[in-house]
Amino acid sequence: MKLRSRHLWVLVALCAALLLVPASASAERTLERGDRGAAVKKLQRLLHVRADGAFGKGTKRALKRFQRRHGLTADGVAGPATWRALRRRARGSSSSSGRVVSRGASVRLLQRRLGVAADGVFGPGTQRAVKRFQRRRGLTADGVVGPATWAALGVRGRRPVLKRGRLRRGSSTGGGIPIRVQRAIRAANRIARKPYRYGGGHRSFRDSGYDCSGTVSYVLHAASALDAPLASGGLARWGSPGPGRWITVYAHGGHTFMVIRGRRFDSSALRSHGTRWTSEMRSTAGYTVRHPPGL
Repeated sequence: MKLRSRHLWVLVALCAALLLVPASASAERTLERGDRGAAVKKLQRLLHVRADGAFGKGTKRALKRFQRRHGLTADGVAGPATWRALRRRARGSSSSSGRVVSRGASVRLLQRRLGVAADGVFGPGTQRAVKRFQRRRGLTADGVVGPATWAALGVRGRRPVLKRGRLRRGSSTGGGIPIRVQRAIRAANRIARKPYRYGGGHRSFRDSGYDCSGTVSYVLHAASALDAPLASGGLARWGSPGPGRWITVYAHGGHTFMVIRGRRFDSSALRSHGTRWTSEMRSTAGYTVRHPPGL
């Protein structure tokens, strides 16, 4: 009788322990590729991938990406530490609007806070500036602007999550890039390493060297946006006001440069980079901001 009583108490203790385990803990068991079920669906929803309940290659890739961004071992296995990080991110997302965007007013606000060109396009230059800011503030340097980064920037209220945009593939215009922009990029590549020459590119678009306004004029001509070369002062009055979606020109009486798809194209970069292309942005204080109509 004593043995049976002891067994009975063991069973009671086990049942009580099971009752004390939160329901979420059982749903958040360790998961890996090949697993299926409700717990996998929950994981997929937290990773923002298709929640089909099957832990396949796509889910593993998304999980490893999340783990790398949050300083975890990127093994593609959802263990306790990964679940905790996912829950923290889910709680933090309540202070954002839930939208993920890469263009528009919120991007311009971000760029102004970071001190980079506020063209409203989250390109590679903006992404690098975000990562630098995140590293300085001890945040995960993933280049994604979520609630924690917005707070560190001193921006309150609900804001969308910002991240670098990805161009569509398979488009007839070269991955979603308008043909005029493609021509501008090709033209920029042709003269990227041409020497700087004061007055170069002013009498004719074809020259042995180009100054700042000659550089910008050459590229705009290739984009069918300019019929004759302009000096810096003329470029400050040319085109449409404000930043463009693809191409933005910054000009004042003494200098001009442009940003094409998030990268700066500037004759002043030749001395330090050996090319007019650079991913580093310069101060735009005092510059007039213009863009080609339609771009």
